[in-house]
Parts: sequence; C-alpha cells; structure tokens
Amino acid sequence: MNKKSASVKLINVTKKYGDVTAVSDLTLTVKAGQLVTLLGPSGCGKTTMLRMIAGLEDVSSGSILFDENNVTDQSATYRNVAMVFQSYALFPHMSVLDNVSYGLSVSKIEKKEIKSKALEGLAMVGLAGYEKRMPSELSGGQQQRVAVARAIVLEPDVLLFDEPLSNLDAKLRRHVRQEIRQIQQELGLTTVYVTHDQEEAMAVSDEIVVMQNGKIAQSGSPSDLYTSPESVFIADFIGDANVIPCETVLVDQNSATVKVDGVSIKSQAVEDINSPLNLVVHPQNIIISNESGPNALQGVIKHVAYLGSHVEYEVKTTKVSLFVIDNQMRARYQEGDAVYAHLPKDMTSLVPVLDIHN
Repeated sequence: MNKKSASVKLINVTKKYGDVTAVSDLTLTVKAGQLVTLLGPSGCGKTTMLRMIAGLEDVSSGSILFDENNVTDQSATYRNVAMVFQSYALFPHMSVLDNVSYGLSVSKIEKKEIKSKALEGLAMVGLAGYEKRMPSELSGGQQQRVAVARAIVLEPDVLLFDEPLSNLDAKLRRHVRQEIRQIQQELGLTTVYVTHDQEEAMAVSDEIVVMQNGKIAQSGSPSDLYTSPESVFIADFIGDANVIPCETVLVDQNSATVKVDGVSIKSQAVEDINSPLNLVVHPQNIIISNESGPNALQGVIKHVAYLGSHVEYEVKTTKVSLFVIDNQMRARYQEGDAVYAHLPKDMTSLVPVLDIHN
C-alpha cells in the first residue's frame, strides 16, 4: 500500500439544484498526500463538494482534476476514489474479512492476494484477529475501523470521509480520529474530510476549508484560522470566540488600539481599517484577576460553571458580556465578585463587522 496519491483541483466549480446554488464558483487545490477538511454548518455545501469529487454528483459548471487528469465527466467507477460514510455501510451478512475484501473481489486480483491485502488493512486499523467476526459483533468504533480498512485496501487516488465520527461518543471519537490521521500520514493518502465539528477538524487536518453559503469563507492551517480569523463568522465558528464591538483609535505597523467600554485595548495589527471592526478574543485567552493592568476590562462575575478540567465564567462589564474559560484554575471566583478581565494583545485580533459571504 505505497501507491502515490493524486492531487485534487476544483476550478470554478458550481453546483445548482434548480434555482438553488449549493456551491458557487469554487476553486480549491488539495495537494497530494494532504488531508484537507471541509468544515461548516449544515447546508453550507461541504457534502455536495465531497460528492462532486467522488463523482456521485454532476458538476453544473467548472472542472475537477486529479493530478492533471480532467475527471469532471467521469463517473465514480472510473475515478479510483474510496469513501468512508457516516453510516459505516457494512454488509451485515458478511464477515469482517469479506467486508474489507469486497471492493477487491470485483477486480482481477487473485483470491490469495485479496485475502493478504484485506488482512494487512485490518492490521493497520488495529483489528488483526477480528476477520471472522460479523459486524453485529463489533462496537461502533470497530465498525468504523472496518469501513476505513475497506477503503484503504483499494489504494485509492483520493480517500473521502463524510462525517465519519458523528455516530460515536466523544471519547471514542478522539481515539478513532487519531487512528485515521495516523493511517493517512503513514500511507500518504490524499484525503478530503467533511465534518461540522471544529475540534475534530483541527485535530486531523493539514488545512481546513471553512464553508459558508456555498463559498469558501477562509482556508488555512488550524492555527491560522484560530489565531487570525478574517471574519466574524470564522471567529465564532472556530473556537467559540468573544466578538466585541469596539472603536478603532490608532493603527500602526505592529498593533492596533481600540476602545471597549472606554478602555484602550491594544490588539494585533490589522490591514483593513476602512470598515467598522470587532475585537475578537477566545475564551481560553482571557485571564481573570483581582488586579488591573494594561488591556484589562473591569467587570463582575455573573455566572460560574465548574466542569472538572476547567471553570467557565461569564464576566459582565459595563457594555459587554465575556465568556471566559479558565483551564489553570489557580483561583476560584464566585458570582458577584468584582474582577478584571485581561485581554493579552497577542491573543486578540480585529475582524470586519460585516461578513462578505452573508
């Protein structure tokens, strides 16, 4: 299983269902061996994009290329893609080995080689010794791993995942996503992965493409999207950020100064100062203390929630309400306590008030 994967290019791709545009003039490149996640809320176009790459949906206009081969008009049969579905889609009357072998069995490979490849695939997903079991004898996580094994033994040019972990509980999702990422990296598989879960996307991706209303709202590495959102939508969708109305006061090469509740707050530099801006800060980056200082807003604790690994606070200032997550728990505050919420300059950013994709 060391076949070279293909790059994927979508060039000005549009998909319409009657008068409804699901994907609009979209251009995207997935490099060979890269895992790119299509992330966004329901109805944003991410699954439609995945199905067009797979050949399960026709393209209304535009082109899809694998390496430099135009596959736009090819059916799924001729694209050499493999897809892992949310529902696992295992055959209940077949053993684990037969499920993994199924795609190979319709090729011209000899039975001995088919079995060898299937057993190798099961070993890669940690299911060696499970080949005689039936799907009903497996847990949800094990069934999903069988589905992954069935896909990778086909040595596809492109591997596709459609919400693969949504049927698993939170702890199992973390475990299986680590396995998927490890296998993808070991085999160097070009992979397009669809999810609505931003934590899942950040855990597995080389690059995340955030979709909004059939368009790309922003793409980049997980850290780029988290630390440098370009819109209110991205800031809110990636990391549950506090989006704070502010007044721009001064911008220089290294920083921007804004006013919130009449207090001067320094933020990272911003390029576009010609439109109204919001100050963005993630809840984990706000520090609560009893002492004032630079970039600090005075407020009162309105709500406290102890969740074991961290404490969540709501801090109400004169005009804004801040959501704060304290992972360190060095001090514990109670409802009604007067505090200062510190907004570290390097942990804040500024985004336009209006999103261009609305």
